[in-house]
Amino acid sequence: MDTAQQRLDEVRAAIKVILRKGQSVRKGDRQIDHAQLASLRILEAEYAEAAQAEAVANSRRSRQIRLYSGGKGIK
Repeated sequence: MDTAQQRLDEVRAAIKVILRKGQSVRKGDRQIDHAQLASLRILEAEYAEAAQAEAVANSRRSRQIRLYSGGKGIK
């Protein structure tokens, strides 16, 4: 499964392609239209927010609870 950071990197790479090569490419009688830059910018903002939330969630320490046989409440 892709992480939000991986999806964000892919969207940013697609934006770079559009900025470098243009919105559409024509060669002979064929034309290739790339994704709309505006929609990629919206996805970029959403994925950036998700990646930040993911990073915060991963940075939290997990709690470990240890139960000993001699401890209170365990017989």
